[in-house]
Amino acid sequence: MVKEITTQVVIVGGGASGMAAAASASETGAAVTVLEANAAVGGNGLFPRGIFAVDSPIQRRRLIFADTDDIFRSCMEYSHWKLDGRLIRALIDESGGTIGWLEEKGVHFTDVVHHIPNQSPEVFHITDTAENVGKAVISALKDYCRQRDVTILTGIRGKRILLDDNGAVRGVLCVDKEGGQVSVQAQKVILCTGGFAGNPALISKFYPGFNPAAVAAGGGMRHPGDGIAMAMEAGADIEGNFAMEIAAPKIKGYDALNLLLGKPYNVWLNKFGARFADEGIVYNFAQAANACLRQPDGAVWVLFDRGIMEQTLNDGRDIIELIHIAPDAEERLDETIKKAGDDGLLKISPSMGGLADMIGCPRDTLEHSLDEYNTFCAHNRDALFAKNRRYLKKLDHPPYYAIKAGADMLITHGGIRVNECFEALKADYKTVPNLYAAGVDFGGADADVYNVVMSGHGFSFAVNSGRIAGRNAAADLNINGI
Repeated sequence: MVKEITTQVVIVGGGASGMAAAASASETGAAVTVLEANAAVGGNGLFPRGIFAVDSPIQRRRLIFADTDDIFRSCMEYSHWKLDGRLIRALIDESGGTIGWLEEKGVHFTDVVHHIPNQSPEVFHITDTAENVGKAVISALKDYCRQRDVTILTGIRGKRILLDDNGAVRGVLCVDKEGGQVSVQAQKVILCTGGFAGNPALISKFYPGFNPAAVAAGGGMRHPGDGIAMAMEAGADIEGNFAMEIAAPKIKGYDALNLLLGKPYNVWLNKFGARFADEGIVYNFAQAANACLRQPDGAVWVLFDRGIMEQTLNDGRDIIELIHIAPDAEERLDETIKKAGDDGLLKISPSMGGLADMIGCPRDTLEHSLDEYNTFCAHNRDALFAKNRRYLKKLDHPPYYAIKAGADMLITHGGIRVNECFEALKADYKTVPNLYAAGVDFGGADADVYNVVMSGHGFSFAVNSGRIAGRNAAADLNINGI
């Protein structure tokens, strides 16, 4: 027996984009239903620590002059114009107003900060440093949706788009947690299912050459790509450019070590003991991941000595470390170092040669790499990778430490082809009638390398695409229909 539900706008997925779409659509008075596969809404929208915006109320109050045209040009140039310019313009132009929209719903933004050194203008909007921006946004949107009588159904997973005889979308067929079928009839369907990081087949299809063995699953949820699969079955096209949000160097299960891994003073060696990059790129985690993943087996050893370790801890945390690293990390650092050592992921030696033996690389290669690096430091110039002089610190205060690090995949970006109204498009660029996509289910807003310079834009684009999709879907309703 199939359970029948009737609504005007149905949103498949209750993450950041889904909840923003629901709130936005409900503001027109539309009947809105959210379907969430998990036991509660939020998804990966619960985890972001900041959100990108341009020309927001708090930026204007702080006299931060973020110009939409400048940011637009920067974004397009970063991707070598592989992005859909109309989409990027829509998302950037919406972003500042969305901060005010969220403030009206109870999100208290406390500051706009730099996310990478000397970033200007600052675009990374934060709440209190002890609170995830994502949790604050999801909580506010959930409360607002309840006030607007939005129906939120959990434990229900979308499986197939329902079409009428003319190929127009008329709802979605779902399954509940008991395996029963649920048919939701609706005038508009908005797909917000959170990408396909948990679907090896789609990863292989859209990222040929990607080696999953070299990339661990980072924080967050691994969604199976339901929205993309349903959209393709309904006739939607797939945008050709994708980006994986990958960060390096990372180590899973030893979070206190991030106090040490995230510093530019360290030296990075591959499995053979050779240095391969300017370690200052650690502040741009996506570029750092590129450098690490092109090494044999994607392996990297992060080296430092007692002097660098002491300087790192004496420097204290910068604003981003305050936001991203657990408050008690310093207190747990000694025990974490011991555990990582016991587990073979951290090596400590009184000599460089002994360190080489421990990590399994040739002594002469490692010693040459560090001798060369120390010479660069002595001359205040990295003649190989042009590392910033301020980060050149000799490794000459034993003991020497090496952490075996890798890369984490956080989420996929890319998928369904859409227009600037976030309507799904076919291969001929005509719309799939009544179908919309938002969040990381749509394509055209990221390509190749995740744009860390537009700090927090992944979360921002999710919220803003949802807000735009919800508004447009509700505006096109037949008020005499369902």
